[in-house]
Parts: sequence; C-alpha cells; structure tokens
Amino acid sequence: RYDEAIKQLEAHADRATPHPDASFNRGLAYVMRVRNHAEKAGDLGRAAAAFEEALAMRPGDAEAEQALQLVQGEVARRRARRGEDAVLARPTLDRVVIRLASERAWGIAAVLASLLLAIGLLLRKRPAGPTHLAGVLLTPASALAVLVLMPLYVGARHLRLDTQAAVLVVSEAHLTDDSGAALGADPVPEAAKLEISERRGRLLQVRYGSVEGWLPASTVRVLRPGDRRLDGTGACESAAALGAHNGRQHNVTVLSIGLIEYQS
Repeated sequence: RYDEAIKQLEAHADRATPHPDASFNRGLAYVMRVRNHAEKAGDLGRAAAAFEEALAMRPGDAEAEQALQLVQGEVARRRARRGEDAVLARPTLDRVVIRLASERAWGIAAVLASLLLAIGLLLRKRPAGPTHLAGVLLTPASALAVLVLMPLYVGARHLRLDTQAAVLVVSEAHLTDDSGAALGADPVPEAAKLEISERRGRLLQVRYGSVEGWLPASTVRVLRPGDRRLDGTGACESAAALGAHNGRQHNVTVLSIGLIEYQS
C-alpha cells in the first residue's frame, strides 16, 4: 500500500506545482513505510526532505515541524545505538541571522534606513537648534543601520538566487574536496539539511553547518521551491492513495518510541 502511495506522490511531486500538503503527505508515506517494517534505505531522509519542503512553503506549520523533529530524532537514536555522533550540525550565525527575515523585508528595511540617513544629513545642515540636533543624532544611527541591513539583504538575495536547500537521503556521507579527497570532517548524517551552491556533473558542492565540501548528487534530495502564498486549502490530487479527500489528509501524534502514529 505505501509503496504505491509513495510512487504516486513522487510522480505528483515531479510533475505538479509544489504544495505543502502534497509534500507533507509524501513524508508521512515514507514514515509509515518505516513503521510498517517495510523500510527501504533512505526512507527517513526522504521523509525529512518532504517535511522540510512543507515548512519552506508554509513556515511555522506545527505538524510539519513536529514530524520533522521526530524523524530527525529517530535518525539520532539509531546513530546513538551504533555508537555514532547523533548531533546535527547547526547553521552558522550568519545564516541564522539572515533567515530571521525575508529578502524583501531586509531590502525594505535597508531602503528605509537609507532614507533616514538622507533626512539626517539634511537636518544637520539646518541652523543650531532642535532640528539640527535631531539630524546629528539621526545620521550616525541610520548610517549604522544601513551598514548592518545592506549586507543582510545582499546575503538573503545570494541565498535565494545562488543556493538550493537539500537533505541527505543515505545513512551518512563524507564530504570531500573537489578532487575527491576526504576532508576529515565528521560524516553528514541522514536527514541533515544541506545548502547546495554548485553542481559539477554528478557532484554537488554543499555546506553542512560551517563545513563546505562535495557529495555525489545521488545522496541528496534537492528541495523543490513552492508557492508560499498557498494556504493549505487546495486539493492534493495524489493524496487519495493514502485514503484522503482534500488538503492535508492526516494527523500526527508523538509516540513514546519517537516516530509517528498514523491516524486516517
């Protein structure tokens, strides 16, 4: 049952406009295959990728966040049982700060700061008095804001135009340099989120935490960008394979063992 559902949901993902409910249902199908003891290599990674897609299209989706955390927790438990490092690398501070707001928000803020700087410079030319004092105070504050906000806008634009998000879908992978030599860094675990910056044939240049290196393209699932305007009310045509009828078709609840319980 789940093999057929996954086949249909993957076909839907390949040909249709991305939708958060479709991605969520695809992730849930992979999880259910794991829970029903029919797991195939990479299922947890592909589930994580689907939930990451749903969150990219619908930020703050509580069910998708919960499902992603549970999948990553299951990967961590399995690695811990094998005596392997179970901690996912965190994004670097620059990535964390840039992603606090959208490219549009940083751009608007930078423009407003530039306008305030221009106003401050004009006010400073006024004769001594409250207006002149306001200009004296406004100019350095707005200049500092411009110096902070412009790099954030440029960084957000770079991430949107020049990088892609992806998730590792093998049990683990070792980063290499562009000649294929191992970097010696800790292995990247399944379900880890990556940032792709370049493709050369069958190799991808990725960033994992603060480390950059190369991985075979076959080891990652590139996340498809979707329409963030979707509100979740649209129908997911191939979700019928899971007994669905409209929109998001399934609920998730946390189990003590750490995976997801299916409720139709």
